[in-house]
Amino acid sequence: MSATLVFELDAKAGEALGAALRRASFRFTPLRHALFQARGEGVVVSLYASGRLVVQGRDAEAFHTRFLGDRAPRTAAAAPGGDDLPPAAGAMGSDEAGKGDTFGPLVVAAVALDEATAVEAQKAGIADSKALTDTRVRALAEHFSTRLPHEIRVLPPVEYHAAWVAAGRNVNKLLTRLHVECLVALRARSGAAVAVVDRFAADSPVRRELARLAPGLRVVEVPRAERHAATAAASVLARAAFLDGMDALEREWAVDLPLGSGDPVGPALRLWAEVHGKDTLGRVAKLHFKNVQKFINDGR
Repeated sequence: MSATLVFELDAKAGEALGAALRRASFRFTPLRHALFQARGEGVVVSLYASGRLVVQGRDAEAFHTRFLGDRAPRTAAAAPGGDDLPPAAGAMGSDEAGKGDTFGPLVVAAVALDEATAVEAQKAGIADSKALTDTRVRALAEHFSTRLPHEIRVLPPVEYHAAWVAAGRNVNKLLTRLHVECLVALRARSGAAVAVVDRFAADSPVRRELARLAPGLRVVEVPRAERHAATAAASVLARAAFLDGMDALEREWAVDLPLGSGDPVGPALRLWAEVHGKDTLGRVAKLHFKNVQKFINDGR
């Protein structure tokens, strides 16, 4: 189901967004009266000279979360069941990392908070990992991984590819499975009555699946769920595990692997092929990504 979100950006924010989309390998096309139009990741993004940004497509809300953070849209469909977030105490949250990165694992984490740890997490400055430096993410994760009940699923590239194929070559189906696994297991240990999940698909697949597997669990599946402390904590643990996975691959193969899917990826793919050969790319990269497929087929 397609959605349309409209934002107002100043010149600086518009330039920053354009740069971020280029790094993420969006395709840019000319559009009359627009500063740019870009296509990728299930959306068409148009920034007009007036500063109005229009995001259209089935993954408009996921784009909002990834590229625009807490910036509120002028128009947006209300989240099913409302957008009210529950108190942090007694809740669990889940989030993922590595979904948009060419290299490295896919990670999903879930975290549960009680009254004491909710206060502690908020005082420590737990926030969406995208708003924190990687150094801060690692420091927070090291502290809270021993204090917060949590579940983590890490799929290194080889396992990721097999799981993606098993999920019908559908990333959202794979993400749904991992979120649900984490939340069902964590609920059994923590007794949490509510789960707050970042919505990565318009049809709220995690809530639908949990209704079947965890009856009685209240599920709040909304865009930008990292506003909630439990989901923010999950994003921190997921990001830290992703960074650890990247470090492990770099140590194993003695290469530098860039984060994200922007311009540095091309040279890294070429260097990998020169040193280790194209046939081993699946050991470090997500093979179905368009930039990887283009490199495998065209050599660039």
